[in-house]
Amino acid sequence: MKNNDITLIITNWNGADLLKECLPSVLKAVAFDKARTYEVLVIDDCSSDNSLDVLANQFPTVRRERTPKNLGFQGANNYAVGLADSPIVMPMNNDVKLHEEALFHLANKFEEKETFAVSGKFFSFDESTFLYGNRGGYFKDGHFFLYEKDAEDDSQTLFACGAGFMVNRQQYLQLGGFDSLYHPLYYEEIDLSYRALKRGWAIAYEPKAIAYHKVQATITQQEKRKQIGYISGRNNYLFLWKNILDRRLTTSILIHTPLYLLRDLLKLKFRFWVCFWMALKRLPLALKGRELEQKANLVLTDRQALALINAKKNPSQS
Repeated sequence: MKNNDITLIITNWNGADLLKECLPSVLKAVAFDKARTYEVLVIDDCSSDNSLDVLANQFPTVRRERTPKNLGFQGANNYAVGLADSPIVMPMNNDVKLHEEALFHLANKFEEKETFAVSGKFFSFDESTFLYGNRGGYFKDGHFFLYEKDAEDDSQTLFACGAGFMVNRQQYLQLGGFDSLYHPLYYEEIDLSYRALKRGWAIAYEPKAIAYHKVQATITQQEKRKQIGYISGRNNYLFLWKNILDRRLTTSILIHTPLYLLRDLLKLKFRFWVCFWMALKRLPLALKGRELEQKANLVLTDRQALALINAKKNPSQS
């Protein structure tokens, strides 16, 4: 039997209500794209609610799989990608609805052979509040900043949004998938996309592909909001330590990080001290990943990759 063209992978943890709310839109988008065949796979990360029963009773056409133990967002996605057999997969949050035409527009991007991944434009569940779309990134004073490009700018994006993006399965596996260095969440999709960019693979943005995201619907069940801020800051440090190989940029990081920490100490601000300390605990893992990147067959340098992403807007870099 012929494999499906695309497998949608929805990661779920205690999200029975979200599945009931979001899956109908996903199945409607699948039905809209007559040009391709799809499989919808929900990977349940050892939920304690009735998620699997909901799937069996209300969504019998959806493939149900369960992780052998709780793996977290990155691990559950990687496990499910290993179960899929289609050339393209689409990791998705369980708190995302799709516009009827979203899958059709995303899949069209893979007619361009260099495409590694593609994501679209995200709105809130009210379907009118814009959340995010095409991202850029730049260095300033040893720090890495993200910014939002114009929502209709269809140039390459810095990263495909982890809430829902299509990706070449073979290349995803070649990169090792999402890195659990960033567990439980945040920056895994930036890390994956950035490493792909430096290998010469394209990260596309398709503004015609629209999705609706109930932001942090699952992660806030697991982590307090203040802790989420610490995790995001920690993962920013880890991303830099692992991925930035340019000597000048690395020197800037080493010089400016202690200066900013000292500044915050004098102001009695401790958020980044907490983030930095949390990141230090994972430094050996970050350095191991850095070593692998240094040995990889990279086509673009850090500066070249960022210049490509920021071609239409050139934030100051140092």
